[in-house]
Amino acid sequence: MTKRSLFFLWILPLLFSCNHLPEAERIDVMPKISPDYAGITIPCNIAPLNFTLKEKGRVFILKIETTQGKDLFLRSRKGGFNIPLNQWKHMLAMNKDTSILFHLYAGNKGQWKRYDPIILRVSSDSISPYIVYRKIAPANILWSEMGIYQRCLENFDESPVMINTIARNNCMNCHSFANFNPGQMSLHMRKTFPGTVISGNGELSFVNTKTTYTMSGGVYPSWHPSGKYIAYSVNLIHQQFFAQTDKYEVVQDRASDIILLDVERNMITTCPALSTKRLENVPSWSPDGRYLFYISGNGFDSTDYRNIQYDLLRIPFDYQTMKWGKSDTLLTARETGKSISFPRVSPDGRYLLFCMADYGYFTIYNKESDIYIMDLESKEYHNLPVNSDYVESYPVWSENGRWIMFVSKRDDNTFSRPWFCHINKTGGIDKPFVLPQKDPEFYNDYVLNFNRPEFISDKIELTPRQIKNLITRTPARPVSFDESVDIDALSGATRMSKTEPH
Repeated sequence: MTKRSLFFLWILPLLFSCNHLPEAERIDVMPKISPDYAGITIPCNIAPLNFTLKEKGRVFILKIETTQGKDLFLRSRKGGFNIPLNQWKHMLAMNKDTSILFHLYAGNKGQWKRYDPIILRVSSDSISPYIVYRKIAPANILWSEMGIYQRCLENFDESPVMINTIARNNCMNCHSFANFNPGQMSLHMRKTFPGTVISGNGELSFVNTKTTYTMSGGVYPSWHPSGKYIAYSVNLIHQQFFAQTDKYEVVQDRASDIILLDVERNMITTCPALSTKRLENVPSWSPDGRYLFYISGNGFDSTDYRNIQYDLLRIPFDYQTMKWGKSDTLLTARETGKSISFPRVSPDGRYLLFCMADYGYFTIYNKESDIYIMDLESKEYHNLPVNSDYVESYPVWSENGRWIMFVSKRDDNTFSRPWFCHINKTGGIDKPFVLPQKDPEFYNDYVLNFNRPEFISDKIELTPRQIKNLITRTPARPVSFDESVDIDALSGATRMSKTEPH
């Protein structure tokens, strides 16, 4: 008998014998599973929620009970359950806006225990099918190997957009997309091949956004919904590293302004309101393109990084005439006692997500960073129930506005992971869940951070080889600076560039 035949003789009982569930003692407690998926609401198109049962036993059974269709039975010798993709997808499609139940059994020497069922709600609200994130070591000093990856949320397919091992280990960061469009992307290259990769309208270009009048090239980006413009911050960034476990890095602005790149004309412009002596940073467009949201800080303090706090502002923009209006302050650090960062407006334009921490803007290193939501009509705001004792940062909306994605270090205060939560029909926020992985034990020993996750509507067709060929064969093309801008009015973007190193 061949090894393959022996394998199938061994596996068949595991697949079929558990259809007849054993006699079991009922344990009136919820089973411990990892990741914790108990009581969550999931999209109708999410990948299987593979997990491990963390209870004692020598053999384990999972029965997934559904309202519509057949129940699913799985058996495991170590407690890890890999749910078949096709059966899972069919199950979710058949049970939209109903609940499915995970019944779990643990057996030991013929004695079985049955735990209280885990209930999951299946929402008919789908989630954007792809996300894009950077993978990087927890400390930025270990950036010699990193990559930008895309992941399909409907299965476990992950593929690189760009990896720095094919480009002399250059640094790369801050991927951005126009209106969830994978075909309109901005991506920075640093150090070895400096410049910005821009993909749009079927063309691929490599540009140098640093000019005589700007203190740096573009840093934190936001595409205008029209796809014609990209708002960037320009920053002189200062980093501090600490030999302590609860605070090992701080990222600060020595100076920062906001600029606008006209993609078609390859020209940089700005306005005095976005280039003051204060610290203008992390721009973010409203979905209709009529407002640019941003933060404004009180200035660099070399004596104590905790003294730097940011207010929340927005400024009107007419994208047909490229005229700016008067900036409006929505919320101040003086009012909140906190520093504000990473504003993102909902697709319907009604709500604003943002982070608040004790100081600074780079909240991934602020243990106390939480996510808040503001009603832009009433200006009322409150923190979200998804927050934990550790970092929550970088919240973004799905394309239909029914799901929020954010990064959190809630498990260990070290590694940032993508988490998702549903906005239900009453406006409430359902319990969050971590990005599902094929391996139930994935998060136990994975030592890279998921950085700046963004939703997109489809797969990026651009390959790492195309980007590598673009950036290594020709230098980045310089941009021009808008001659109509009143240079004398720009305190930050002009004078700082002559006195501070990049």
